[in-house]
Amino acid sequence: MPLDPATSKHSIQNALALARASQLSYSNEPAIKAGIAEIVGEPLREFKYFDVPPTNTEAFLAATDSAIVLAFRGSQTVQDWLQDGQIALVPFRRGGLIHIGFRNAVDSVYPLIESTLNDWAGKGRTLWITGHSLGGALAMLTAAYLRFPADPTKSLPRPFAGLYTFGQPRVGTVPFCDACNADFGQTYFRYVDFEDIVTRVPPRELGYWHTGRDEYMDGNGKIHEDPVWWQIFLDRISVGIEKLRQMQIGAI
Repeated sequence: MPLDPATSKHSIQNALALARASQLSYSNEPAIKAGIAEIVGEPLREFKYFDVPPTNTEAFLAATDSAIVLAFRGSQTVQDWLQDGQIALVPFRRGGLIHIGFRNAVDSVYPLIESTLNDWAGKGRTLWITGHSLGGALAMLTAAYLRFPADPTKSLPRPFAGLYTFGQPRVGTVPFCDACNADFGQTYFRYVDFEDIVTRVPPRELGYWHTGRDEYMDGNGKIHEDPVWWQIFLDRISVGIEKLRQMQIGAI
């Protein structure tokens, strides 16, 4: 079923549509243009593809009559952003600390995204943000950029209808997560597969945390919205940074 742009509440229909958009982000530009109309259920009106060096950050913005979808591609490997130079924490504009590698990636593309959204404004469309794995982290951080402008005197916080991420790693520390949760936590849904180690990095031992509403998928594919049982499970598993560096996790 296509995206329902009329609701900002959690929706399996919208989760499936945005999961397909996240998957589509791994395709080339012609394939994305061809597939987005089916995902949204309306003809494509405007489109912008981003591939920004030197961070190689890839994303697309696609607009129909009623919705705009922003999807980030997760094309790097876990090892790439577990290196010392990438996993360091740096201050965020609204408080707390964020992953420097994710920040650098978003910084490289955000001015282009913001400019495009400004050009497309005024048509009553709702904005939807999504991404898988690394792309989920960039989607989440971009949502924070939209809600917390660098200079509030020059630009207002930009609303969005929903942020859905899939297999997303942690992005920042507790104060950062608390600020995001207070501002847009009601429209942020983070899907987690119980076997996916990527959702447990970077480690809590380094100060990283998660935010948003948890949608946990167990071994039978059932979705759990109560985080208590899952939190108990995670607390029994320590995923240290040295252990992660020894693992062959593969591409995401």
